[in-house]
Amino acid sequence: MKKLYCKLIVAMATVLLGGCLDNGSTYAPPANFAATAGDGRVTLTWTPNWAIDYWVFSATDPSITAFNWIDLPNAHAYTIVPTPLYLCGLFMGDQYYFAANGRTSGGPGGPSSPTVSATPYDASTTSWMTGPTVSGANIYGVGYTSLFTCWNSPTTSGAGIFAMVGAGGAIYTSSDGKSWAHQAAPAGFTSDLYAVTGYTAFTNQYVPWPGLPVPPPQLWVTVGAGGSSLYSTDGVNWQIGGSNASTMPCINCTTNQDLHDITQAYGIFVAVGNAGTIMSTYDGLNWIMAANQPSSYNLWGIARGSVYVAVGEHGTILTSPDGSNWMAPSTPVTSNNLRKVAISPMGSLTGIVVAVGDQGTIVTSLNNGLNWSPVITLPGAPNLISVTVENKVFANVSADPLLEFAAPSSEFVAMDSTGKVYTSVNGIEWSGPSQTPISNPNAMFASGFGYVAAGNGGTTAYAF
Repeated sequence: MKKLYCKLIVAMATVLLGGCLDNGSTYAPPANFAATAGDGRVTLTWTPNWAIDYWVFSATDPSITAFNWIDLPNAHAYTIVPTPLYLCGLFMGDQYYFAANGRTSGGPGGPSSPTVSATPYDASTTSWMTGPTVSGANIYGVGYTSLFTCWNSPTTSGAGIFAMVGAGGAIYTSSDGKSWAHQAAPAGFTSDLYAVTGYTAFTNQYVPWPGLPVPPPQLWVTVGAGGSSLYSTDGVNWQIGGSNASTMPCINCTTNQDLHDITQAYGIFVAVGNAGTIMSTYDGLNWIMAANQPSSYNLWGIARGSVYVAVGEHGTILTSPDGSNWMAPSTPVTSNNLRKVAISPMGSLTGIVVAVGDQGTIVTSLNNGLNWSPVITLPGAPNLISVTVENKVFANVSADPLLEFAAPSSEFVAMDSTGKVYTSVNGIEWSGPSQTPISNPNAMFASGFGYVAAGNGGTTAYAF
């Protein structure tokens, strides 16, 4: 960021405010200041003027101005901020109020803007909408990469790019998860693609000049049938990767096994597939087999939190500290097929792992995969095809004894093969089902501020 900013907390507000001021000038508040509620968050927008430093103040009291905020409940100040400004991890169902003012060169703030307000909500069960049918091709995988994080939560995404992949090399991308653009696979590539994910090298690269921010460098990787893979540095132009022995050579690996899922951490991508195949890449072209592969069963899902967890056929569960060295639990948890897995985000209060599978099966670990709870079967649920997790804060939720009395800070959302969703804050107690507009999904994914589902015949749905 070109400009130094100070984030103020109430306890130190007076000291920090004094430290951020200089001898500049006051300025009018931002024009067209507006607040839009979202999934556990609020987005603030105004007409940008890059010569002016804007400060935003928030509280849960409608009397807020740029000058009285410090004495109000849940008060915060955010200094020298961009637009749009994403504020996340807010209490869902509580109304938040915002005011802003402007200054130049560290001067005192000018007059306060009109107060605006918004009430964050939980999109997982209340906000699903039918999306466009992108093509006749079945969509098998949905992924996302963050471009900008929330101003008050640097581990939570504020905005980014979605991608979907499917039959015959189908690829689609979207900036909002609602409208989709077709992207061409390389000439002659017709393999089915099952999973996709992306990585952004440098988030929050705001450009302090009129116009859109320049997207930071990206890397997308998608995997599929017969060990096929593609990679892209912009989500638009795709090249053939090296995991398949018949396409390009790779380091210490060749595979013709189907690859069903992929995750990434810090730009290292790890994919899993049939016959216990586990392999990784840092560039989408050169792939490396895991140091050990302790199962010969098909693996269908992988996620990364504080640890990596892979799941698959006959209740297979594997854990790894680094994505290369893997081990299985000492005793099987379930014999039912497990399809997908999600792990509470790093920075949340607990390391909860939730895996879902056939016949409504759910298995949960409250300690990063070391121990697993008894199997939960959702009554009447058909096969569960996906599970995902977002940071969420619920108003008036007390400490949870299942989490050793810590207050829940994540919400898991599972989807079944008929498009119904189920939710849980601890992975053990579940609510639902709630029907979504999609009836034949194959994949569902959370961006950090909403959900996208896609399925057979190119059908899509979203909740933001």
